[in-house]
Amino acid sequence: MGAVVDRTPRRPAGRAFAIVVAMLGGVALAACTPSSGSGPPGATGPGEASPSTDPTAPSAATTSFAVVGDSITDANSPDLPRGELGSESWVTYAVEAGLEFAGGWAEWGATTAFMADSVGAVDADVLVVLAGTNDLAFGVPFDASTANLDRIVERVGIDEVVVSSIPPADAFPAASVEYNERLEALADDRGWRFTDASADLRTVDGRFADGMSYDGLHPSEQGARALGEAIAAELLAGG
Repeated sequence: MGAVVDRTPRRPAGRAFAIVVAMLGGVALAACTPSSGSGPPGATGPGEASPSTDPTAPSAATTSFAVVGDSITDANSPDLPRGELGSESWVTYAVEAGLEFAGGWAEWGATTAFMADSVGAVDADVLVVLAGTNDLAFGVPFDASTANLDRIVERVGIDEVVVSSIPPADAFPAASVEYNERLEALADDRGWRFTDASADLRTVDGRFADGMSYDGLHPSEQGARALGEAIAAELLAGG
């Protein structure tokens, strides 16, 4: 199915984004906070199925994938769950690589707990989870992140799972590197596939490479392309 790709610039400043300021090592980090109440527009409530770009079954020749993530996945997408993708979403470049986007859930500022509370079942070949930056920003213990990731996988209901490394965070580079190491160990323990898809976005000291981010936290269009192509390569390689 063809997902609609929006290549317009990032969302205009007039559109509401929540800002989280997380102090880590004396450095202020601007991030977006999750919505309160019943959840953000487009969020899937407990027990509800996430929207798909096409209600029909995917073709046998194409690998379909679902996603769960935060602003790094959603980025400037007008409506990611329904396949209206932005130029700064890595999903755009996975679709361009020949994969089929089956839907899922992603929201700015979402922690793994908020994801686990919001996702529902999706019918796809593979689930891609890219989560953890906001857990770091809020100081969520990794044991709690682990439990939330388990809940995400259980609620979505896809057996084959790919866990991606989180991109760098210039405000806390060492913490994101350590988080990725723990993610890889968790994936190995759970029988999930781990891919260090953010490797090409990262310098040796754990910060964003030149041109890969517009704010030290979110990938630029160039960074999103590198991330999406790396995830696509893992999906196309199979288990």
